Amino acid sequence: MILHQDLIIGFIGTYTKNNTMGIYKFSFNSKIGKIEKINLAYEIDSPNYLAIDKERNILYSACKLNNKSGVASFKFFGEKDSIDLINYNVVEGEAPCHLSIRKDKQLLISSNYYENKMNVYNTLDGIILTSYASAEHKGSSIDPIKQTKPHINCSIFTHDEEFILSVDSGIDKLMLYTFNDNKLVERDDLSYHFPKGTGPKHITYSKSKPFYYVLSELTSEIFIFKYNKKSKTPFENIQTVSSLAPNYTGKKSGAAIHVHKNNKFLYTSDIETNSISLFYINENNGKLDYINAFSCNGNSPCDFQIDPAGKYIICGNKDSDNISIFSINQSTGSLKFLGSEHLPGPTCIKFID
Repeated sequence: MILHQDLIIGFIGTYTKNNTMGIYKFSFNSKIGKIEKINLAYEIDSPNYLAIDKERNILYSACKLNNKSGVASFKFFGEKDSIDLINYNVVEGEAPCHLSIRKDKQLLISSNYYENKMNVYNTLDGIILTSYASAEHKGSSIDPIKQTKPHINCSIFTHDEEFILSVDSGIDKLMLYTFNDNKLVERDDLSYHFPKGTGPKHITYSKSKPFYYVLSELTSEIFIFKYNKKSKTPFENIQTVSSLAPNYTGKKSGAAIHVHKNNKFLYTSDIETNSISLFYINENNGKLDYINAFSCNGNSPCDFQIDPAGKYIICGNKDSDNISIFSINQSTGSLKFLGSEHLPGPTCIKFID
């Protein structure tokens, strides 16, 4: 949503430690590539991840309320610095790490890394209803620290809404579910098993052709899948590449993955190398070619986002408490660092477009 010429609005979720207080709103000038204003929009604990219903001006957030955690919803208005609480839906436990919404915006999915739970909530004009379906995973893998039990990192609907995909780094698995008539059905026969110790974390897809991309946390790899809902194996792994430079042998920690609006470029971030990598997408077969890596100009780039016009990347560096701004070369996809803004603990960035 553009309030004035060249001015774009977005929200930032944060890891509420030290001086961080909640959800922040920012105004970005797309003409000069600069954040003009950042302000606290709502004080809340653990808004680690956000999702936006742009048609209804609804913002959903992970949250923590006293000893309970879950999701919250807010109404936002373009000119208003603050956002208005609609409701909470919380239970005992830790806050979710990821949220997503269905295209028609009536379903909200939360993924919880610590609680091993995926919840599907019904919503009504932003009200998160108490009735929902949930799923838990079983198993473990080989990493003695991070894979002793399931860890659900990310869950989304496929682009055709045939399946819910749930990425679990604790058991090295892409779980598939169907969701019809408010019933969540696990399709283990269709799920994909990653190599042991991979730690798949986040998933995204091309908007033009049925190619899906999963970034792993423990091995910093990108798994490329061709999707065919009618196949006995709906997700066929057609390529696996490192998300880092080919000669890199140090520590790895894949974080975020996003496809550019033009479906020609793919970017990933890595927490150990504090970098953003660029790949070219083959428009015919969906496969990737590594091009280059760029410093994120901060520490722990948990998330980054491409602006609605595809001209800039804004990266949230959690441990250095700053937001980095990059311009995108429209021909090559290369990044140019433009500047940085202070903000404590950014973990999620969402534009309103």
